[in-house]
Amino acid sequence: MPLTRTTANWFAVGMTIWFTYWLLRSYSVAVAVWVGLRRIRAWERTDWAAKFDAWRADGKHPERAAIEAWDWPRHIVIIPNYKEEETSLSRTVEAIADQANAKQVVVVLAMEAREPGANEKAARIVEKYADKLGDMFATFHPYGLPGDTPGKGSNEAWAAREAFSRLIEDGGDDIRRYSITSCDADALFHPRHFTALNYMFLTARDRYRTFWQPTIFNSNNIWDIPAPLRIPDGLSGINRTANLVLPLSLKFPTSCYSLSWEMLHTVDYWDEEVIPEDWHIYMKCCYSLGDRVHVEALYLPLGNDCVLTEKYGKTLTAHYEQSKRHAWGASDIPYAWRAAFNKNTKLSRARGVLIATTVTKVHTLWFSQWYLVSLGILVPSKLAAWGAPMPHWWTHKAFQVPGPGWHPENALTLEGWTSIGTKAGVIEPWMWLNLVGLLVSLCIIPLITMIAFEARTRPPRPAHVKARHLVFQYAMWPLMMIITFFWASLPALHAQWLLASGRGLIYRVAEKSRRSVPTTLVLQTADIPASPRQENS
Repeated sequence: MPLTRTTANWFAVGMTIWFTYWLLRSYSVAVAVWVGLRRIRAWERTDWAAKFDAWRADGKHPERAAIEAWDWPRHIVIIPNYKEEETSLSRTVEAIADQANAKQVVVVLAMEAREPGANEKAARIVEKYADKLGDMFATFHPYGLPGDTPGKGSNEAWAAREAFSRLIEDGGDDIRRYSITSCDADALFHPRHFTALNYMFLTARDRYRTFWQPTIFNSNNIWDIPAPLRIPDGLSGINRTANLVLPLSLKFPTSCYSLSWEMLHTVDYWDEEVIPEDWHIYMKCCYSLGDRVHVEALYLPLGNDCVLTEKYGKTLTAHYEQSKRHAWGASDIPYAWRAAFNKNTKLSRARGVLIATTVTKVHTLWFSQWYLVSLGILVPSKLAAWGAPMPHWWTHKAFQVPGPGWHPENALTLEGWTSIGTKAGVIEPWMWLNLVGLLVSLCIIPLITMIAFEARTRPPRPAHVKARHLVFQYAMWPLMMIITFFWASLPALHAQWLLASGRGLIYRVAEKSRRSVPTTLVLQTADIPASPRQENS
């Protein structure tokens, strides 16, 4: 047995600390989600133009009268895409064109030159929506540029530089009045997204050092994907919402986010060789510009599509590949640590170490927390049964809690079947737990809470999904341990193994077809009343 009494004690203490952290984290996330959803409901009801007028006219702050007017800002939205369905792209652009301040928005269709028919597709979309927006045009990212890795970041960098030539160098506009929004080709913006962004851009304490992050939900087609995948996809939005609320959580921009064009131009845009561009551009801004760079929450939901193909099994495989691509962000770990101790960085040492530590923690726990949570009690208990000198306080089952207590070892005796309901039977109505088992059992309450929140925020069930299918959907939750292993932990381990072995990752666009195409973002929060100012826009 590899454990001595000393190492067994240290192991027991370490696992107890882990499960204590997990318990506190679980309850913190549940409370944070509740707070986040309340803030979303409040933001959905807000008339942002009227709120700006009131903010600017506040007599206690006469300096606000000098703030630029409501219609001064401009907002560029870059939509990088490759072989994306035209209906999906049109849906994203339409959600932008339907904004109350759409004439303040510039849409850039960031096409890939190597895509057959990209010019014609872009031309049709531009012709359809250009008149509804402040401006709209397409860019075409060349293939095979030196040091250029095909992917979202390299495409966006090309598009942003093309926009700079068109709007700033040739058009003579002021770059300081622009925000830039990076979004996916399947993004579905809330009807008030850009009025809220306009307000936040104008009233920000540090406008040119701020990222704005909406609450992203993989909700557009969640009813169409296989039931097992609704667990990780549904909970992803819940966890993102919680991370924006938690006060001690270091916030990073994710997937769809906004920042000032001035800041992005100062750091020379996204790095073309980097695939996971969102966290990387945030760290690049931090290391180049210092501690003032930060993320602020934009509490409005933004819908994304879940991975979906025409076949059930193919969808499961595609989801695995997408999870592996997302986990490729572990490549930022050495970048973060090198930059934290680089003498030329503008970031303070403390802030740099905090960022590097957070990036390391997230990607380490991404693959390891499944093993810690799922096997953290079972393996030590088996080791104790096989003679490992685990401490008594670890093995002693001192806590009796309600729940099915299973004793399969009693199934081989007649008494086991005649004594059901007692400790001598196969099953009894009580569970006897050690300290760590008690900590884990207490996590069931926040888990049930998050399941309820996820069901509450999901869009209404479409007609083609029968009510009886809900039974199968909720029957998946007892299989959560298996599902999260294959579509969360294992892809992360796979990605990090490829990184460690020096093998690269090929960027593959995830297929996201759907049985029905929603045209507006619908979350079960609250009806969105139109404000008089919006109705008259």
